[in-house]
Amino acid sequence: MRMKAWWAVVGVGLVGCGGVEPDAEAEAAPRDSTVQAQACAPGVAVKVKDVIAPGTPPPPPWRPSPYGLSNFQGTLYFATDVVGGQATLWKSDGTTAGTVPVKEFPAQGTTGYRELSGFTAVGSQLFFIVGDAVLGREPWVTDGTEAGTRLVVDLTPGSEGSQLSSFAALGGALGFFRTVPVTTPAGGRRLESWRSDGTAAGTVRVVDFGTQTTLQASTVIAGGVQLFFLQDAVNGTRLWRTDGTATGTYVIKALDAGEPLVSDVRGTTGGIVFALRDAGNTEIWKSDGTAAGTVRLETFGHVASLLGVLGSHAYVSYGTADDRLRLARVSLSGGGKATVTTLPNPFGGESGAQPYLQIATTAGSKLYLSVAIGSTGPAPRKVDLWVTDGTAAGTLWLSDGLSTSDENWSPLFNTGSGTLLFGKAGPNDGQEPWVTDGTVANTGRVADIHPDGGSSPQSFRRIGDRIFFVANGGPPGNALWAMPANVTCPALAPEAR
Repeated sequence: MRMKAWWAVVGVGLVGCGGVEPDAEAEAAPRDSTVQAQACAPGVAVKVKDVIAPGTPPPPPWRPSPYGLSNFQGTLYFATDVVGGQATLWKSDGTTAGTVPVKEFPAQGTTGYRELSGFTAVGSQLFFIVGDAVLGREPWVTDGTEAGTRLVVDLTPGSEGSQLSSFAALGGALGFFRTVPVTTPAGGRRLESWRSDGTAAGTVRVVDFGTQTTLQASTVIAGGVQLFFLQDAVNGTRLWRTDGTATGTYVIKALDAGEPLVSDVRGTTGGIVFALRDAGNTEIWKSDGTAAGTVRLETFGHVASLLGVLGSHAYVSYGTADDRLRLARVSLSGGGKATVTTLPNPFGGESGAQPYLQIATTAGSKLYLSVAIGSTGPAPRKVDLWVTDGTAAGTLWLSDGLSTSDENWSPLFNTGSGTLLFGKAGPNDGQEPWVTDGTVANTGRVADIHPDGGSSPQSFRRIGDRIFFVANGGPPGNALWAMPANVTCPALAPEAR
């Protein structure tokens, strides 16, 4: 039901009074009908290791294992978690022999999970959160050895645990936020910022933001500081910054007297772009971390999604009254908006068939979008991959077959080599890893890991010249896999098409 409501808001996107609408009669984007390349040569993707013991009950789809793939000093770290509270912290050098447990967290005799999370590298330490039946959820740290993997501090004594979020490396220490229940008759929850050097004595509160303040949206590191948004009924919505110290934590700028939804916070060169949504309008903002450099660029008179930045423009999508998705651009130099193109919808006019954006990410000099067409149920009827270079002619359909699950979307991953990895199902198989350079001819399957049903690739992470990921190649289940970071599927020769 939650997903269905989202479609209703984003997909319809009725025009309101918040600004001039750009070029409402834009031409629809072309669909490239070039024949797709076949799979890459066998052996491009290789299994590193099975890390789930045979006979282990598989985790539910919404809690995959292994998970938490992270880069710590050039080595991959990740976790596995099974029913009963048994979890393992692992590290891997990319070889089977070099993929080994760092620490075992024993079973607790419960039906829950340990849920290791928040992996954040700070110098020679990797911080993370561990759930425990006795201690609750509290911060831990490792140096990569079993002896050096330990609880940092029990911030909230007892089994309730601490509510921690937004881990970030700041000034050689870990910065994070903590939400604390208030036990006075008035109740409420107090928001605080903290820092830790990995010791109990060195884990201290930095700023108390009070009981009426809430942290909104995601935080972003830009220019060595953490930018974040706070809201409360008195001060409205404000952009803050912190370097992990009390004197370096302060308001940058008040953004709105109310409490609009802060969304689509995306890091850019030297700052961030973000959207504020309120009363059917969407404002597009940018900030370089200073008051003077935090400005509203444009307003759209309906709900819109901020996709990302290419060059000197931010890109936005929104639904039209005729069930299509429109792409527009906003100048970063001083505002001004224009339509790029409008994507076709072969199901336009059918019940529930509003298009909506799932994921947007940049790779190389292009912006990639997974675009879903809604249905009358919770799951979309189809999901396609589109690419744009910011022009109408350069906005092309790349692939269908992305996941139509209402719980697990196909991942889109920037390889850092000018290409994009994504999950796709072919005509005769399930979800497998595919790669594209933004052309249909060079869009191909990396590997057929599980021919009998698809491997559902996820959790891509680049370390050095390799990309690690999780995929299910059959019993005993999900395993750790790897491929070259510069993986490509070259176009087939004309006679092979």
